[in-house]
Amino acid sequence: MGTASEPREDARAFGNYIRSLRQNFYGRGKGKSLRQVAAEAGIPPSVLSRGERGLLDLRRPGYIERLAPALGVPTTVMKRVAHLVTHEDVVYFRTLRGAGGPWARLQQAADRLRGAPSEVVEALAAYAEFLAWRWEQQRAQKRTG
Repeated sequence: MGTASEPREDARAFGNYIRSLRQNFYGRGKGKSLRQVAAEAGIPPSVLSRGERGLLDLRRPGYIERLAPALGVPTTVMKRVAHLVTHEDVVYFRTLRGAGGPWARLQQAADRLRGAPSEVVEALAAYAEFLAWRWEQQRAQKRTG
């Protein structure tokens, strides 16, 4: 059984996920401003800011349905991630920065998923497929643009 702080930590972890999507929307370190995403999602910037810091829980369906399109993520994927990302995941993935480059980090992350419930792996695979598709779209725009 969990502690009373777990829901807050899970909200903070999801807020970190939202911030990461926002800050890297156009590529690594090339993102949208908080005000831009808030305007596109139709929520006050103060709500988004508090949510990214874990002071307000953005995992509610109403927020997800507004934020997902503004961040370029399918709503169904974001809903799955909202209930899968934990504080421990955020801490773990932060430790992987600089640990042998992106492919080594990806392999370490995949190794960590051994034995995970199939719905967790499925949700992460769907999100990875989406990211690959978005990357291809960006590459195609650069070639034609």
